[in-house]
Amino acid sequence: MSTAADRLWDDLETMGFLKEERPDGLLPNLPYDVTTLTDQELMVLYGQFVSWTAYAAMRLVEARANEKAAKQNLNYSAATASLNASTEKTVAGRKSAAAVDPQVQADEKAHLDALSLVEALEMVHKNVESRAQFCSRDLSRRQTSRDTESRAYRWGV
Repeated sequence: MSTAADRLWDDLETMGFLKEERPDGLLPNLPYDVTTLTDQELMVLYGQFVSWTAYAAMRLVEARANEKAAKQNLNYSAATASLNASTEKTVAGRKSAAAVDPQVQADEKAHLDALSLVEALEMVHKNVESRAQFCSRDLSRRQTSRDTESRAYRWGV
């Protein structure tokens, strides 16, 4: 059975977009002091963070699509259970009957799980994107300070 995210990626592939593959290993840690890294080590770390950012963004899109589908399933099962509660005479009674319906409860749990995954992936994506930006700024700072030093040396300042 295909998920909403599977169908989304099928559509995107027809436009020429491929899913980001999971980077090798685990998400790296940002060292306490990046100035201890060589330029090459920092560039490799930056590349890893960029790859993980792209992967987290792709997984976040999938999670959002699946959360919307889970919400739709919950709305459908709640409406169906409410309609099936024909012995209840009030709206409140029908809503209560729908709330205890096993399918509604299962769909509500599925929706809450999907929503939790979206929130967790939003945090992961934001954090890894911030780490990539941090590495990028340090690489730029290194290049700028190197250019300044070499210009000063050349001009005898």
